[in-house]
Amino acid sequence: MTQISEDGYWLLKDGQWIPSEKQILAIQNGAKSHNEEHINTEDNVISNQGNGFSETFPIQNNKENGNKKWLIIGSGATAIIIAVIILLSSLSPGTISILDEYRDSDDDGITDLEELEQGTDPLLADSDNDGLNDDEDDCPAGGNENWESNLISDFDGDGCHDNTEDDDDDNDGILDIDDGCDTSNVGWKSTLDTDNDGDGCHDDGDADDDNDGWSDAKEVQCSTDPLNAASRPPDYDNDKICNIVDSDDDNDGGDDDQDLFPFDSDDWADFDGDGIGDNSDDDDDGDGIMDVDDANDFADVGIILTFDYFELYTNMDYLDSTTELYACVYIESVNSGCGPDNEGQYWNIQTYTYYSLGTEFYVDIDDQIYSNLIQVCAWDSDYSEDDRIDINPSSANNCYNLDFDTSREVGYSDTIIASGLGDGVGYDGEMTFSYSVIDLRIQRFNQFVWDFQGDDYSLTYNFDYNDYSTFKNLDHSVDYYDISTYARFATPNEQYVVSFANTLENMAVQNGFTSDLEKAEFIYAFVGDIQYVLDIEGSNVSEYPKYPIEMLWEASGDCEDAAILYISLIEALGYDAMLATGLVKSDSDDDWGGHAWALVNIPGESGLGTYYWGLDDESNTKFYFVEATGHYDGYSYIGRNPWYDIDDVTLFDVE
Repeated sequence: MTQISEDGYWLLKDGQWIPSEKQILAIQNGAKSHNEEHINTEDNVISNQGNGFSETFPIQNNKENGNKKWLIIGSGATAIIIAVIILLSSLSPGTISILDEYRDSDDDGITDLEELEQGTDPLLADSDNDGLNDDEDDCPAGGNENWESNLISDFDGDGCHDNTEDDDDDNDGILDIDDGCDTSNVGWKSTLDTDNDGDGCHDDGDADDDNDGWSDAKEVQCSTDPLNAASRPPDYDNDKICNIVDSDDDNDGGDDDQDLFPFDSDDWADFDGDGIGDNSDDDDDGDGIMDVDDANDFADVGIILTFDYFELYTNMDYLDSTTELYACVYIESVNSGCGPDNEGQYWNIQTYTYYSLGTEFYVDIDDQIYSNLIQVCAWDSDYSEDDRIDINPSSANNCYNLDFDTSREVGYSDTIIASGLGDGVGYDGEMTFSYSVIDLRIQRFNQFVWDFQGDDYSLTYNFDYNDYSTFKNLDHSVDYYDISTYARFATPNEQYVVSFANTLENMAVQNGFTSDLEKAEFIYAFVGDIQYVLDIEGSNVSEYPKYPIEMLWEASGDCEDAAILYISLIEALGYDAMLATGLVKSDSDDDWGGHAWALVNIPGESGLGTYYWGLDDESNTKFYFVEATGHYDGYSYIGRNPWYDIDDVTLFDVE
């Protein structure tokens, strides 16, 4: 314990007299240093005079082995002592252990060393910020920080949070688990004299006036009437902690403020937000696939795959070094898109030249397959038969094969260099492509952009994932020779289609496009500017037509998808439309290829361009050609047929 001399100039600490702050201040104000000739040995006094300052310092005796020793401070020693004191006082706790043993930086009555040993902050008097200084806090280190010690959170005021740190809330010596009155009056201990049955309830002072099993004190804490037995504190988990105080009402180990189901001990989280807890939900991510069959319970798995770069190492033609390159992505042998974006187009590249491609594909992955086979294939487009370019390091296959782990977390990404060099076979090339795992429960983007009659337009629109999931999980099988199996994907009566079609129509009218033809062409421009992904004919892969919500959600599709979307939107507005399929060719030297397009009747219009007569009772009604796969402002319009030749046309009237 530290003592101070009567005159205040000396401190006795651990048997040693040391200069006090008062003495140090005196020296700083001009007192001269002491020497032996200033010492009055009889009175044990040091006198100091000079520079207008006069002070006398009593000399304290330090006893060591029975001998008296005089403490004499010289000028150099004084400066050193002051500097050392200032230096030591500025050092952080934990720097010098002997200093921590004597210092109490936060003046809370506990030395810095003790605070460091018990895990409290030697610079903070209330380390856990609960309103109690560490020296009066039984839980100063604080398992819970930034909480206030009060009657509700800390009944006995001992600084320990009742719900997480204190197993004896009223400090009566009976653990709460055995205490029938764990918030009875504070300040007594359970003994044979005060609590004969050891139930934690004071025999005389802890009343339960309404005999409802809850002490009056606890009912006051729980805001119920201690004089009315019908006014019992609600206690969902029967732990004798009323709900208003209990931070874990269902006793499932999770705090109520983070528990979506605070009164259901079986559930606490709801990943898909459908109101069914994950432990009870058979489909945690709401993707329409039961968890037992789902390779990834927490995502509707998709990927964004991008063709980044390409370099060709072999001349594909004998006569020149120019190659007409296109490439496709297959998921489990299903064509998921080709690039460039438009049918019949390709990249013109030179051998031994590094090209940037930058074509992106938004691809759905089958969540029921734990390892999906992704294939990337590249071709040189020729008049007769397209030549496959070798981008696989194995001689067994020219396409690059990737086994994709469907359980990968959303956000995972990778870059692949697919090279055919080194296997000694094929026309060697090298493609760099990248992919990242996405969650198709999130709409690809909600801002659609298109151009029409010289101006740009944009529309922000959020669709419902439940609509997307419902239609995506329906049967998508089709018969290539039966147009009705394609036409069934047009859904003009679905509410989301009607609402969106009305939004587009209102937007057209607001921008001055009020006639039936103008509105129909405005919507045509919208559909035609959605990304087109190409199915290569003759690739022996299954067709996958999309419902309108799929094309809108994924913001991509091929010819039948665009035609179906346009027909659905225009029919929802009261127009009459048909689906057409047939064979087309872009020029006289081109091969015939399968295609789908839309036809629409525009009331009052009769000379718009290419048309077909309607079916049955509409045999005298003109339905005009709409090439929905692409809209080029100033070039595309209703009635324009962009194909060199068309054959084997089949029509279906969508109602």
